[in-house]
Amino acid sequence: MSRVSLIIMIDIKTSPSLKLAVCFIPGIVMGSLININIFLLIVLLIAILSFLITCLACRFSIVSLNLIAVLLTLTAGMLKSNFDFHHYPENSVKFIEDTKNKFNDKLMGIIDDIPDVDSSRITFIVNADTFFRSNDTSAAEGKVYVTVSKDRYKNKDELFPYINAGSKVILKGKLLTPDEQSNPGEFNYREYLELHGIYKIFRVNGFQNVKLISDNNAGFYYQKIIYPAKIFAQNVIDMHSEGDIAAYLKGLVTGDRSDISGETKSAFIDAGVMHLIAVSGLNVGYIILFITLTLSILRIPVLPRVIITILVLIFYCSFTGNSPSIMRATVMGIVLLISFLLERRQNFFNSIGIALMIILVIDSRQIYDAGFILSFSAVISMAVIYSVFEKIIVKKISMWNFRGKKITIYAFVLFFTSLAAQIGTLPITASYFGKISIISLFANVIAVPAANLSLAIGFLQIITALISGQLAAYPAEVNNLLLNFQLKFIQMCSSISFAYINVPVFSPAYIITFYVSLFVLLNLKTKADLFKKSAIVILFIILFIIYEHDFEKRLRVEFINVGQGDCALIKTPCGKVMLVDCGMLSDNYNSGERTILPYLIRQGINKIDILFLTHLHADHIGGLNYLLENIEIDKIIDSGQKTNSDYINESLNLIKEKNVNFVSAGEGNYIDEIDNLRIYFLFPNENYVTADGKTVDNNLNNGSLVFLLKYGECEILFTGDIEKEAEHYIAVNYGDFIKSDLLKTAHHGSITSSTIPFLYFSQPEAAVISCGKHNKFNHPSDIICSRLKKSGADVYRTDKDGAVIFETDGYKIENIRWK
Repeated sequence: MSRVSLIIMIDIKTSPSLKLAVCFIPGIVMGSLININIFLLIVLLIAILSFLITCLACRFSIVSLNLIAVLLTLTAGMLKSNFDFHHYPENSVKFIEDTKNKFNDKLMGIIDDIPDVDSSRITFIVNADTFFRSNDTSAAEGKVYVTVSKDRYKNKDELFPYINAGSKVILKGKLLTPDEQSNPGEFNYREYLELHGIYKIFRVNGFQNVKLISDNNAGFYYQKIIYPAKIFAQNVIDMHSEGDIAAYLKGLVTGDRSDISGETKSAFIDAGVMHLIAVSGLNVGYIILFITLTLSILRIPVLPRVIITILVLIFYCSFTGNSPSIMRATVMGIVLLISFLLERRQNFFNSIGIALMIILVIDSRQIYDAGFILSFSAVISMAVIYSVFEKIIVKKISMWNFRGKKITIYAFVLFFTSLAAQIGTLPITASYFGKISIISLFANVIAVPAANLSLAIGFLQIITALISGQLAAYPAEVNNLLLNFQLKFIQMCSSISFAYINVPVFSPAYIITFYVSLFVLLNLKTKADLFKKSAIVILFIILFIIYEHDFEKRLRVEFINVGQGDCALIKTPCGKVMLVDCGMLSDNYNSGERTILPYLIRQGINKIDILFLTHLHADHIGGLNYLLENIEIDKIIDSGQKTNSDYINESLNLIKEKNVNFVSAGEGNYIDEIDNLRIYFLFPNENYVTADGKTVDNNLNNGSLVFLLKYGECEILFTGDIEKEAEHYIAVNYGDFIKSDLLKTAHHGSITSSTIPFLYFSQPEAAVISCGKHNKFNHPSDIICSRLKKSGADVYRTDKDGAVIFETDGYKIENIRWK
């Protein structure tokens, strides 16, 4: 075994807190998945503890004692997570029903942190106190995420309410349950909020619906120390900087990333430098260094010096919001200071274990938090994997003599530290962001030292502002230049064509394969061992590929949740990809950008073979132009409709520019070049869409492209937005030919469609309705839902079920549950 591996193994073996955490974590996971009676767990915990004490008294073997200790720790983890995941106060806001449409409720509570304010809205978290509905008043408990928007129909100069952290307010609006994940692999907003103890959101329309009751209701520590300090720091930064520069500096110093624009965040992710705005170890290091030097100059004795530094670290942890990364760094910093005080060698892995245990004992839900997972996996990776690079490369370079040796070694250390962190967190970052940054290995060599310098100047800027605002302007000017350089450099890195690669969502099997392979390769004992271990890794990868491969040759149809619009993805066993419609377009939402393209990327799709456009309404072609600009499309088939609009004209120009094969289809056409699959176009004909692209009565819905997809013996009917006239024509002219296993319900389940004769002939076993939650058209109609069920169809709705997925082997079709 190599010397580096030996040192790491010794450190781990002498890290009792890490061993404790390793046993505690599986208990938390089990407890989060299984709701076990708390009383039984407490009895079991007491029984195991009593047995352990008895075994200690009887001097049982070390192995037996260790096994009992592991069982005790597992049980403790299960008990803790059962409390956090499954038990709530009786009056928790979680149990309050959502506000009904066209009604408003009232909520009273205390604002938990400094509100985030922009030009049109205010967001903050309220600790609920009382809930009012109609004439009923009830006590309420729990955190609620509040959004207060300007009333669009009121005076544009509507004044912002004067509220702040600690303000007690009464709000009038709608209490709602946060949206779940609506498509596989998407960000799960509800889960994210619940991990932070937030179970409801409250939407207020109009600042006049916010009433201030009183101020200064938070505890002394936060109301008089933390909040004023945070407001002061933010004001100092805003006084001397603006825009993304100010937002970036706030992220570096205070951990507040709310003001950073989406475009800038995306650039940070693409360049692989998102960690720069996550307050962590470097911030803690600067604080320890500054406080220690200052107190040393003042000749403060060691013990008071350490105590003061620890108190400042705890203050800074609260100041930055107690995120997992800063809590980890704070605990490790405190352990370092205590080790120094006791004159003991610090064990890195022991510090990691202590930090893990403290965070999870405070809140075991953090085990699923992305920041928690990335923070610990990155720091462990840097310790374990970098040591290998250090032994093989960095130490050898340090033995050479050449000009610029120090800066070269520093650059190599930054490069290999970044590489180590990237290797160790690769499956995690890929799963969360859907991409792997290539440029980050270069970007971090420049961006990390520049960000370190900006952080130090940022601290200096705030400290000097305590003396004089004018004095703070001098470091601020220097920092603005440096921050501007960093932002431009990061934008440049992110814009390079090979900056990152999009990757599909990593399955659990992939993640297990990756980490097992990494573990095997990191534990090479000799050079001769390389061949044997490499063979094991290759075998593991082969088994993974076999496990992931589809041997059944199944056709997959996925009705993507794009809100109030249509989009369906068809994937054939031979690898062909077809898309039916591409969602909606509104002032603040583009289905192509926000939903469809990310959905395709998560599945590793980089080309659409055929894009069917059923008709030219915005809720069916809204994402077209974005898709044309950002993914290869081989062929587009529409119904022959033509309309004159800026959007359509832009689409036609893009189709020509991208050299996309663009054709129209209708009654009598078919596609049969795909293995075991046929597509029969049933509608429209020239009576509904004329040769010059006009539709009867200018009703685009009744000019929709309708086709029957036949795979083996299985049939799927796509109907666009046809209404009763078109349905009548199809029913009369095709009869039993339209009998289908799966029906894409016409016109989002509107009362204008799904007529009785049409359903009589189609006889679907399953019907999918694509519509948006709380849409203004009240789709789908209750009458249509009832009619579909009476016809014998199982009804699926994207507004309730999210994406609806079916698979067929050509004989039978089945719904695939993904939630």
